[in-house]
Amino acid sequence: MVKGLSGVFMKRRVAISFALIIIAALSAILFAHLRNSVPSLTGTLIYHRYSSYDAWDASLWMVDLPSGRQTQVGAGWRGMVSPINAHFSADGQTITFMGSNSGLSEKDWDVFVSQWDGAKWGEPTNLTGPNGARDEDPKFSPDGDTIIYKENGVLTTVSKDGGAKKYLTTGESESSMPFYSPDGKTILFERDGEIFTLVNGTTTQMRSGAGRSSYYPIALDNQSFLYTRVQDSDHDAIYRGYFDRRPSVRFFFNSKVWDTSDSYPLADGTRFIFYVSGNFLIPHGGYNLMVADLKGKKSYDIDELFRGLRDRDLNSDFEELGPAWTDVRFTHE
Repeated sequence: MVKGLSGVFMKRRVAISFALIIIAALSAILFAHLRNSVPSLTGTLIYHRYSSYDAWDASLWMVDLPSGRQTQVGAGWRGMVSPINAHFSADGQTITFMGSNSGLSEKDWDVFVSQWDGAKWGEPTNLTGPNGARDEDPKFSPDGDTIIYKENGVLTTVSKDGGAKKYLTTGESESSMPFYSPDGKTILFERDGEIFTLVNGTTTQMRSGAGRSSYYPIALDNQSFLYTRVQDSDHDAIYRGYFDRRPSVRFFFNSKVWDTSDSYPLADGTRFIFYVSGNFLIPHGGYNLMVADLKGKKSYDIDELFRGLRDRDLNSDFEELGPAWTDVRFTHE
């Protein structure tokens, strides 16, 4: 090497190293800024995905919300297929959902439960069949002891351990999508495209927002509930309704050009609501998981919450539907 050039090369090497350090520091600052600009959520989200309702190809998935870690629920289950519409018990240790026993020549919607054993979700127990009936839309009571669902359009309850069923709306119009209020005194449900309550055997129609028909009621507290309303534009929108029948409130994240539905609160829903959207600006097909920040008046594709934490999106080219939340975290599934 020519005398004197070694010093020049050394200076260049130091300059390049310094530049790389600056770039790394700026990248870290940018990543931290991006992470701080999106909400940090707690607990666990469960949802299902499928190609279509009648395809019997559904799978259940959980997301640990602080980390973005995604796991398939029941990947090793052998006794049932196509689990959808999962709901957590209050303590988070049991899930109920609908699906069909495997090996049947004709699939049969039944209600199942699965227990968390500290490492995984156990093989499900079929509580209602096979019985040739459509057993759908299961949800836990607030104390976690009872499951309410619809059997061929009749609201029905059964113990989480199985046993005798109790039929609540026999002889009445088809009733579906039941959900308990937090105090367990009121049952929300859908009938003839409207939301009703059932209290001590008495049904009352709730007041609806603008549009043509309602479905998917989810209680927020003992005074109000979420529900989906089909608009005159043919697109679905999410509202907050009230048990005292005051006018419903339409949420800011609804659209006139795509559907929003399947809402579920994080905790009491005062800050965050999960829902699904047909937003065609999201680079995935069908319905996709979303989060609405009610305080910040902003909605997020759920994958925005985990940029830099995951190398694959949670949303896919299948339909992501039926989100439900618990404050419990599961770290071994």
